[in-house]
Amino acid sequence: MKTNCRFTLLMILLVFYLNSVSCLESVEGFVGGNIKLPCIYDESPAAEECNVFWIDQDDLVVLDIKTSLPDYTSQDEKYRGRVCSFPEEYGNRNFSIFMTNLQKNDTGIYDCYLATMLYRRIVDLTVSDPGGTTTVSPSGGAAGLKELPLVVLSALCLLLC
Repeated sequence: MKTNCRFTLLMILLVFYLNSVSCLESVEGFVGGNIKLPCIYDESPAAEECNVFWIDQDDLVVLDIKTSLPDYTSQDEKYRGRVCSFPEEYGNRNFSIFMTNLQKNDTGIYDCYLATMLYRRIVDLTVSDPGGTTTVSPSGGAAGLKELPLVVLSALCLLLC
């Protein structure tokens, strides 16, 4: 009985882990500058017509991509005319956005959700006063975020069974 329970919990754990991916990437920009917020889905082929939702930490709509087309009608006024995407890259599973005329109050967390893929990319944007170059951290702590649920659920599985 105990072995069956462990097997079942392990299967649930694997399904949860494989179907829910969340990555963090940190980017830095400067007041008045421009920046690309990355959202590249590289786990498996994307659907032909994707729905992608970019929101900020205050749940304001940065940009919606509906059926593989940018939809500016629901875009919050704060981002209107300052944020665009790259429709020609959607086929390459690249749903990154480009933000222009950065302001200090743009600093914060941005979420890119690919609804049909159960994928989430978190981008931590820091906007500083001018005086340097824009950087993107390659790992941005993504490995730690992807492994944490696996470790926690594994521990729970061992404790419960």
